[in-house]
Amino acid sequence: MIDRAVAAASAKRTVSTGCAAGTEPAPVIRTLADRLSAARRGAFVGRRAERALFAAALAGEGDPFAVLYIYGPGGIGKSALLHQLADDARQAGRHVVQIDGRLTDSSPPAFAATAAAARRPGSVLLIDTFERCQALEIWLCQRFLPSLPADCIVVIASRLPPDPGWRADPAWSAALRIITLRNLEPGDSAALLSSRGVSRGQRAALLAFAGGHPLALSLAAEVATRTPTGGPAPGWPPSQPWEPGQDVVGQLLSQLVGELPSGQHRQAVELCAHVEYTTEDLLRSVFGNDAPGLFSWLRGLPFVEAGPQGLYPHDIVRTALETDLRWRDPDSYERMHAAARGYLVGQVSQAAEAESIERTRTLLYIYRRSPLIIEAFCFRDPDGEYAEEYRPEERPELLALTEACQSAGAPAPELVAFWLDRQPEAFRVYRRSSTGEVVAFDALLRLTGPDPDSSRADPVLAAVWEHCDRNGPLRPGECVSVARFRVYSQPEPRLSAVTDYMQLRIVAEWLKPRGQAWTFVAEPEDSVWRAQLERVEHPQVVPPVTAGGVARALFAHDWRRAPLRPFLDRQSAWAMAGADPRDHGEPADYPVLSRPEFDSAIRAALKSLRSDDLERNVLARSRLAGPAADGSRADALRELLTAAIRALSADPKEAKLHRVLDETFLRGTPTQEAAAAMLHLPFSTYRRYLARGTEIISDRLWDAELGAVANGISPPGGE
Repeated sequence: MIDRAVAAASAKRTVSTGCAAGTEPAPVIRTLADRLSAARRGAFVGRRAERALFAAALAGEGDPFAVLYIYGPGGIGKSALLHQLADDARQAGRHVVQIDGRLTDSSPPAFAATAAAARRPGSVLLIDTFERCQALEIWLCQRFLPSLPADCIVVIASRLPPDPGWRADPAWSAALRIITLRNLEPGDSAALLSSRGVSRGQRAALLAFAGGHPLALSLAAEVATRTPTGGPAPGWPPSQPWEPGQDVVGQLLSQLVGELPSGQHRQAVELCAHVEYTTEDLLRSVFGNDAPGLFSWLRGLPFVEAGPQGLYPHDIVRTALETDLRWRDPDSYERMHAAARGYLVGQVSQAAEAESIERTRTLLYIYRRSPLIIEAFCFRDPDGEYAEEYRPEERPELLALTEACQSAGAPAPELVAFWLDRQPEAFRVYRRSSTGEVVAFDALLRLTGPDPDSSRADPVLAAVWEHCDRNGPLRPGECVSVARFRVYSQPEPRLSAVTDYMQLRIVAEWLKPRGQAWTFVAEPEDSVWRAQLERVEHPQVVPPVTAGGVARALFAHDWRRAPLRPFLDRQSAWAMAGADPRDHGEPADYPVLSRPEFDSAIRAALKSLRSDDLERNVLARSRLAGPAADGSRADALRELLTAAIRALSADPKEAKLHRVLDETFLRGTPTQEAAAAMLHLPFSTYRRYLARGTEIISDRLWDAELGAVANGISPPGGE
């Protein structure tokens, strides 16, 4: 259909110019402008649908229109398309008038004078860069365009969509066509690179960087052909993103983004480029009450689109903004990343089970430059596979898949059957959409204590509890999670939507504030994921354990000794600097205290609150004091205890306890007898209040030690 429309317009051109049917008159090169026009025609690729629509209008065929409104972000090829349409119109024998909004005064008289030649019957009026004179839009719609001859065709190109008034006016409903110009098709993108002399071996890397964005493709081609050392080497691996130098990035930003209203607006658009989706709630967490205005402004940018989950920029704009900020102002980039991370971690921690996987994926998106993330995730939309909760009637399918995968190191079917009976809610099932068949399943066990039956049935669980007993038994309110099974019909290490989902389930478990003490991952001894697990601070902790005839390695992390926030700090440093997290310091090794040990340490710390003895208290090395520097852990512990005492004054029922603890520990009254006298309390009453107040402080800080946020007290070492 498209080719027929272009051919029809071409046939009419040959008749009007007296050429033989099926031939094109060779353009006569008389001026430099002719030479440039010929070069543009030779380099132009794609846009067949748009040209066919225009050709049909020139030929008076199809559904006629008077105005074609084309809009899209900067660099998407609007100007190139208008130049091509101008050539098409001239070869069809039309009189062409071209106006550039950058060179026209934004006043009706000036525009009317510039466009006066379009009043000639049969003219084609092409208005480029219309966003620079968009203030004329209503006048153009209501006054100027209706005054043109009936057979005139008008094409408008702008970064901004048309005013809603066009659509609201019934008179324009049949006379107006609106096109959103998108990226080039993959074949056209490859053809553009080929026309610029880019070698076949370099094209994949350039396409991965630029997608189908014409300006980005052109600039990247220039880098690859004119400065080969600055472009990707032939055969650059597709899994490793290639980025051009700052000269190309600067040109992209100039063309795509341009000048921004303020520094705050620049920060907002940089945040939008860093995260996968931007919501008003995210902006509020960073910019406070300015969030609604910034969200509305972002929503109106030509390179930002709106989806069900929020706003997101064009991929090439995202890449250019990210690359520029990391190079131009690394400190600001780190601050922006930390703000986004804090918000997104909070979203995961508060999410219901059904939402936690998607929110974890959104969090990991900001780490997409990390070598670990590139190696472990493909971040593709499900390709014909979907996840669902396990249902009892699916048991035969899961056992059959386990049996079929035995040669690939799948667990023994009897072990899978045991856990299907014991903890069915731990299983997730993955099916192929086209057939409904089960292609994979996994199991993430959550346990609050050892169980003799499971230890006898599953040697891996026996090894889990033996390791915990030796290195940090569970305390009341704590639990462990064990990623026990991952069975997939596809041979590893092929990344897919299923492997993404399995990995995300595990990471989501690490981020949930449910009193997590240990997380374990059971993998084959020669697992392809070994290196990734070690990089995320899950080293192998015991020799391989044989269960059901299959050797399994156990990888583990104790979140009490190495809490979440410092863990994320190290991983972020790696993602941004490209260095091993261990180069940024070994994980803190906080002591894991039993409740009696903790209570004793609290009593000793309160007594040492005004002395140097506090530095020797075991709590000064705990996660309550946080990852302190320069010997400040004692100060952090002192501030935490002081805040806990003062928090008692907020509740009238505890005010008397606050006065006792304040007099005894904060004011430093020499003896308990003197403190009781100062408070005008019988000594027995004073001792009872002192014991009760100390007990409440210990209870609240114990909750904080376990990772909870209680009464406004949050341990510095926790997220």
